[in-house]
Amino acid sequence: MAKLPQVKGNRLVKALQKKGWYIDRTRGSHTIMRNDDKLGTKIVVPIHTSPIKTGTLSNILKKAEISREELGSLL
Repeated sequence: MAKLPQVKGNRLVKALQKKGWYIDRTRGSHTIMRNDDKLGTKIVVPIHTSPIKTGTLSNILKKAEISREELGSLL
């Protein structure tokens, strides 16, 4: 199993957009993303200067149904 990469919020947003997610709105330093194929599911991506913590990143990938290997190719 591949290790999760250190990724900042802006790069993760761009990677999710490649998979069909779009920015619904932004509130403070968090971007809320949605996907028309997954109704009722939203992903909150923190946009901070430090990389996203591994637990948060893992949860985002589960919701988006993206594997660790696939994330590496999207980045």
